Amino acid sequence: MSNQQTNRYGSRIGLGTWQFGGPNVQNGRATGWGDIDETAAVQTVHVALEQGVRFFDTADSYGAGQSERFLKRALANRPDAIICTKFGNVLTPASQPQDFSPAYLHKAVEDSLDRLGRDRLDILLLHSPPDNFDWSTYDPAPFDQLIQAGKIGAYGVSSKSVYGARRVMEAGFGSVLEVIYNALDRRAETVLFDTPEAGSYTFIGRVPLASGFLNPTYLTQEPSFPPDQYRHYLPDRDRNWLLTSVRSLAFLEELPGGLATSALRFCLSNEAVSVIIPGARNAHQVAANCAAEALGPLPDDILARIREAVPDVPDHWKPAVH
Repeated sequence: MSNQQTNRYGSRIGLGTWQFGGPNVQNGRATGWGDIDETAAVQTVHVALEQGVRFFDTADSYGAGQSERFLKRALANRPDAIICTKFGNVLTPASQPQDFSPAYLHKAVEDSLDRLGRDRLDILLLHSPPDNFDWSTYDPAPFDQLIQAGKIGAYGVSSKSVYGARRVMEAGFGSVLEVIYNALDRRAETVLFDTPEAGSYTFIGRVPLASGFLNPTYLTQEPSFPPDQYRHYLPDRDRNWLLTSVRSLAFLEELPGGLATSALRFCLSNEAVSVIIPGARNAHQVAANCAAEALGPLPDDILARIREAVPDVPDHWKPAVH
């Protein structure tokens, strides 16, 4: 990460706004985080701005544009805010749930600009294309033309997995990658960050709190997720592994800020990550997120304890060949 990037983002703590999309029901199933009040969402953004946060991550499919509309209201008169949005998940899917064609790209950009009240998208990402997406036949020219036209500042991919992200890097598409990285899932370190191509990319760390499982509440309590949250539908084996692994990191609760703040400090300990995007629904969560940067990277002995306590992800999270 260059000093220029650091100064541009202001803080390495950003704000993910998936929560602002509400339940986000698709095909009868919630794919979001439950109901949220617009006023509360706007206040959350304002508190984040007061804490020095400048980077905001969203997507056109979060609540069929609701997250972007909330950000428009929250970031009015804040041209210093950096907005990263995503496209490709069709808002009214029929037989084709994703569309990354040039025609849909241009429509998505114009629609996002309108919902956000902006003349330019700082970063535009393809939203979770399949890991086996054929990058050899995908033309980047329309994206470069959007940069030349001043519609976007940079482009890249928000990847489903680190293995899909590696294929993006091998193809040399774009300059920004949004990838899973947290204390429980550290695969990006070896699959992405240590590769020769890594220097050509800005890395945004997503799900830095492991979908909210890196939460001190779950050290002693069983989680119960309502049907309007996507976590309600997690397979039992994934839910159980996450819960067991979080409890293996209970020692992080003893550090300043506690478990969640320490988990974010873990992400910030890796200089390959330019910015992380934890979500928040209220001022308390924003403050806990921002405390991570104030406290700084974790000591080496704590990083070693994390790796020893949770050596790897489950085998079924890995492809047969990667």
